[in-house]
Amino acid sequence: MRKMLFGAVATAIVALQPTFALAQVTLPTVKGSVSPTPITTTNFGPFLILEAAPCTSSAAGLPALPTTVTSTAQCIVGTATGIAPGPSPAMRFVGNVLCLDAGPGGDFASFAQNCPAGQTAVVQGLKLIKTVPRIPKCPDVYPGQTTVQTPAQGGIRTFFPLKFSPCTTTFQLQVEFACVSPAAGGARGGVRQVRLNNYTFTVSITPDTLSWLLDAMHNEPLGVCEVPCISDEALFRLLLTQANNVATTAAALNPAVPQSLINLNNAFDVFEATIVKNATFLTSVASITTDAKTGAVTINPCVIFPNGVPGNNTVANFGFGIVDTLENPCACKLIADIFCLKGTFIGRDP
Repeated sequence: MRKMLFGAVATAIVALQPTFALAQVTLPTVKGSVSPTPITTTNFGPFLILEAAPCTSSAAGLPALPTTVTSTAQCIVGTATGIAPGPSPAMRFVGNVLCLDAGPGGDFASFAQNCPAGQTAVVQGLKLIKTVPRIPKCPDVYPGQTTVQTPAQGGIRTFFPLKFSPCTTTFQLQVEFACVSPAAGGARGGVRQVRLNNYTFTVSITPDTLSWLLDAMHNEPLGVCEVPCISDEALFRLLLTQANNVATTAAALNPAVPQSLINLNNAFDVFEATIVKNATFLTSVASITTDAKTGAVTINPCVIFPNGVPGNNTVANFGFGIVDTLENPCACKLIADIFCLKGTFIGRDP
């Protein structure tokens, strides 16, 4: 069983790659090569992105549900002749993603902008820098880590699920390119300037979107257990109520009234205390055992629930209502968001 490492110290893992250096490369339609040139940097952002997004924000043009398939967009109720959609939506929010379109050439050409008229942008270098903050209340899950991706060293990932990305995680896409004046009319073309466009995307949480993350976590199962990581339905509803109280209290915050700040801090503390009280922290919900005599391997993909899928009330039956694993750090993720919100509205914990 994994222990909760509140206040423990973890060593940050930093994987840094060399910085950009414009190499001697041959450009199309240009004779010779590019010599090192001072780089003009343009920063875009930060663009705030969320960990969870509304289901209704899906792009237009998606296929309709086949007529032979029953819709489960709403909780189902029984009728005299069968079933019908009930009044409660089954899924309101889903885990969000950061998706970067590298374009048909895979060179992120659309991000190479700012060349003067008549000059062509030629991409020379690419880098993606992901920085995850250290969360001191869950350092085993979020020790603090910076990774750098380049085309030459593993390639650049363009699709990142964000549901378990802690607040203030940043993604920096750096595109280095030359602004080239093509040869024309017998004249010699060449590089006029070298630019670096830096796009920063920052994962954020707001008081009014805290409940969205609860819904997103409630949509997906723990492995093949077919049980969400918030396994107790009454606890799920309580957490939604408390998250909505955080949103309401934050909206009413008045810096000139000290009591309003105390009320918001209390709302944060109640939400976090409810999570910690009702969570169990594991490495995995699965287990692998080997018989000492025969060497036979037994795999139990859902050992946490030995009698099969449990009923709605896991707090009373098992003593927990949230399951936190390294693969699904539901409790730690929510604690990380409260840590972030407290830092924004009240000040960083000591």
